[in-house]
Amino acid sequence: MAIAKIIFGKSRGSLIPLSFGFFILAMTLTFVSINVASAYSVKKQLTNLAEGAINKSAQSINLLAYYTEVNRFSSVKRVPLDCYAAEGEFYQLINKVRLHDKQITVDYFKCEMYEVSAQVSIIGRMPIQIPFLDSVALNRLIISTQVGASSVYIPN
Repeated sequence: MAIAKIIFGKSRGSLIPLSFGFFILAMTLTFVSINVASAYSVKKQLTNLAEGAINKSAQSINLLAYYTEVNRFSSVKRVPLDCYAAEGEFYQLINKVRLHDKQITVDYFKCEMYEVSAQVSIIGRMPIQIPFLDSVALNRLIISTQVGASSVYIPN
């Protein structure tokens, strides 16, 4: 008799567990979306700073190679770069700037005769820490970007 009453009777279940589950899901999605949006914003700022520095360093011309016309017989005319001056200029510009009070580190700088490229990174923490996950590895964030520039000769 009691089983039939439970099966065919009105259910008096509680919606509190379901509401709590939806709340936890909504908070988790909010934390994740804010952290992803913040990381994307920092990456855009880091890319803009690095592109400005690499473009400025790509203006370091090797005057001796330029005036002796090293590539005069080549079909693609390019301006030769002074790699030592370009590297010094890039490091100087990157070390002068801080992004969100964090130091930007140069992972590598590569200079060839006509092209420069670099990878820079920044290490930070997530803006919203997940309370029940107190792991340093989960809350630490490394954002890196690669930039490059080349010299193309544009005749008058």
